[in-house]
Amino acid sequence: MKTYYKIIILLISALLLTKCSVTPKNQRSLKYSVQAGINNGGITENTDLSVVPNVNTNVDNQVDAYSGATRTGMNIGLHLNKPLKYGEIESGLDYMFNSQTFFYADNENLYNGNRKLSVSQFIVPFTYNFILFKKLFPSSDIQLKLGYLAQINIVSIEETGILPNYTTNHFSNGAVFGISAYPIKFKNGYKLGFYADAYRGSQFYEDFYNQKSFEEPGSSFIKVGLRFQFK
Repeated sequence: MKTYYKIIILLISALLLTKCSVTPKNQRSLKYSVQAGINNGGITENTDLSVVPNVNTNVDNQVDAYSGATRTGMNIGLHLNKPLKYGEIESGLDYMFNSQTFFYADNENLYNGNRKLSVSQFIVPFTYNFILFKKLFPSSDIQLKLGYLAQINIVSIEETGILPNYTTNHFSNGAVFGISAYPIKFKNGYKLGFYADAYRGSQFYEDFYNQKSFEEPGSSFIKVGLRFQFK
């Protein structure tokens, strides 16, 4: 997570050193867009078994004591942008779904089986968007987004075997950055483009292998897709 925040700080520093273009007052009305795409992520699980009690990390098959797999999910959203003198403020509401499976084969701790988690998340982002290459591509609206998002998490679980107890938190939050652009502009003023966002935030799932005292557990995702902006 520390590396993630260092990258964000470096990006902000680089952008602050660049010359910002002024948006005329007659072009500062709200912009509305819808988007849909695919994503990977949700629960970020611990992969360092050396911090887990009674797990022997010296044996060849120690990785089988606990592991996770995440399937590609889907996301949809409605966003609005408010142009400012420099850059834009963006917010909205997204829905994201994904499924993950945790596998347990830990003879030392007597846990064997698997736990499947279906994760639905309602997401509210709030970002400041830097306008890039405005003079070179004035109609493409290329933006780099940096900010914060909050998540409401609804987790449905199916499990088999003897597994450790778990707890979930309905709320998580953290830092997000991304990019969006509209390379296609229609005659009626509508635009078609794409988005790509990356997020890293707080923990909302905890069990024996994913404890709060461990460094890795948290929440994260990468999502990409198409975005349609109304006139």
